[in-house]
Amino acid sequence: MKLSIIVLNYNSGSMLAECLDSVFADTMPFAFEVIVPDNGSSDESLDLASRKWGGRITILHNGDNRGFSWGNNKGVAVAAGEFICLLNPDTIVHPGAFQTLVSFLEMHPKAGCIGPKVLNQDGSFQLSAKRSIPSPFDAMSRALFLSRLFPKSRRFARYNVTYLDPDVTQQVDASTGCCMLFRRTALDEVGLLDDGYFIYCEDVDWFLRAKTAGWEVWYVAEAVIEHHHAYSTKFRKSRSVRDFHDSMIRFYRKHYAARYPVVFNQLILAAVRARMHAMIAYKTLRRWR
Repeated sequence: MKLSIIVLNYNSGSMLAECLDSVFADTMPFAFEVIVPDNGSSDESLDLASRKWGGRITILHNGDNRGFSWGNNKGVAVAAGEFICLLNPDTIVHPGAFQTLVSFLEMHPKAGCIGPKVLNQDGSFQLSAKRSIPSPFDAMSRALFLSRLFPKSRRFARYNVTYLDPDVTQQVDASTGCCMLFRRTALDEVGLLDDGYFIYCEDVDWFLRAKTAGWEVWYVAEAVIEHHHAYSTKFRKSRSVRDFHDSMIRFYRKHYAARYPVVFNQLILAAVRARMHAMIAYKTLRRWR
């Protein structure tokens, strides 16, 4: 088995079937499997996918929703592929994307994980497709809009590396989290996603661990997918905002807190919590549109 594609599902509606449509429409010259771990969905998403693709997918009934990392790790545990892709259900794979990504991994033995170019539905580029590992300074630059004011600055725009050409394949600190193609040997060495994160930041956590272990992360511009943004989170609203900031706190404590004085850490964590409450208040006033 060359490739295992894992599509974690949780109340994804019709998008799961649409994602699988795009996967199976792509002609791949190698053996692949599709695994769908389901974190206890209560909508029609799994039924729609089963009726259409039940004979070609392996469904794992996880029975509970313990998060993105936990659900995907269940899929990795049964995957047989030399390469393993974690693909969000709210994505559409463009023709040739997987063949391009697999070929790249075969030609670059030091690449532990790679990701494609990611587009929004309107065709615009999604900045999260190529990133740096976030630092406290990067967080401050984003909060103060310095990264938007100076998109070509290697200092202020370091997180989304907007000074780098999105049409050029290149080594990065972090690629997209919505379509991550891992080399199994890298997963074996670095370990699985940290399931202490419910959702968000588990990808950059893995990328940082991989780079520490000597593996490379690449952005592959020739492979393209569309990402329609967290379909299921629209049902969770304030909870998804809390999840994001909780993950930021976990990432900071895990990778940065030991480097700084206690007072500085307290200020950082207080700022994250203040941002969370401000976002919830703002979105509530805007009625979560």
